[in-house]
Amino acid sequence: MAETSGKNKKFDAIVCLSGIDWDFLWQRTQEIMSQFAMMGYPVLFVENTGVRIPGIKDGPRVWKRFKKIVHPQEGTDLSKSHNNIKVLSPMALPFPYSQSACRLNSALIRAEIARFSKNVGVPVNRILLWSYMTTPLAVDLAESLPWAGVVVDLVSDPCKVPGAERIVPYHRKMLQKANVVFCASVSVMDNAKKYVEKSHHSKVKLFEDGFSINLYNMAQNGVDLKLPVKNPDNPIVVYIGGVNSKIWWDAVSVMAERVPDVNFVFIGPKEYGELPCKGAGQNVIWLPPFEKHSQLGAFLKKCSAGLIPYISTPYVNEMRPAKINEYMVMGLPIVGTRMPELERLAVDYGPGIVYMADSIEEFEAVLRRALNHDGDKYRDKRKEITCARSWERICKELMYHRLHQVI
Repeated sequence: MAETSGKNKKFDAIVCLSGIDWDFLWQRTQEIMSQFAMMGYPVLFVENTGVRIPGIKDGPRVWKRFKKIVHPQEGTDLSKSHNNIKVLSPMALPFPYSQSACRLNSALIRAEIARFSKNVGVPVNRILLWSYMTTPLAVDLAESLPWAGVVVDLVSDPCKVPGAERIVPYHRKMLQKANVVFCASVSVMDNAKKYVEKSHHSKVKLFEDGFSINLYNMAQNGVDLKLPVKNPDNPIVVYIGGVNSKIWWDAVSVMAERVPDVNFVFIGPKEYGELPCKGAGQNVIWLPPFEKHSQLGAFLKKCSAGLIPYISTPYVNEMRPAKINEYMVMGLPIVGTRMPELERLAVDYGPGIVYMADSIEEFEAVLRRALNHDGDKYRDKRKEITCARSWERICKELMYHRLHQVI
């Protein structure tokens, strides 16, 4: 069990309302819950219940969830690393703003929470609700059970997600209900304070991402991957994450056309057939997410830089992109659109970490600068930064010295 003394402990288990599925790209949500589980806290990980009605492009994700429900499988390799995490693929009706659907979904999930509580021997009033969701369902669950405390963890503002505008009053209510609101970036924190009374601003706190240094260790033992690139001897510049409309494809086209001696590889779930940029199928290719985290590490060992070429929007500008973690851990320079969190990285850590472009035309020069300036000095610097702020370190600090004091 956790190191916090019994007298000071406010909870003994955690229910996580996740905004992503367990086997989606490994990021903040899974990292935090895994660290808490390894500290001795049983975790019920409730997979994404949705912030909007699914559309056609969500078909593969919905079908995958349906198969999980009909044919439940054991957890992924990552979840098997310890037995303190129970992953729940909830049988939830995909109508997040329907009162009847919300009532039914809430009843079904409350039954699963009761089962989890009984199995781990922890009453609900000793369970912490840790939510990435601020939907009507999340509000109902937060208000209908006698939790030990409620934490809302924000990686972005869901009110700015296209198609989810109806979430605003529920988002406000969930933030007001929470004992503490953690925010992944300064922009998200500043925005979250708009939803709570000024007298409660102190409960809105910055909790920046840590770094998954175990990725580097796994990469050392990873198998050598055969990549379907046309010129395997050329440098590889990588993008990890959702391959979608957030990406500044015109900027990718400029880089692909003007730096033809570089392979641009996009890894992640995509919403396109062919990538909408010049060089697609030539020096720009797509790969599906790797099945194992160690494979991703082995691949990143081959790369020369990491891309974050996002279109600048209010939603994007509040983000701290999760891919920063993988790029930094594997010692890669980051080439991206100028955005507040990348600017903070540049200020906090100095030269050789982030290279930013303000326009489509600047991306070529910025990419060349990142590739030409890189070397062992900067790669070692990035690894030192990540070791000093590993997920293990910051989650222990959070749990043992902060969390039990604010609940």
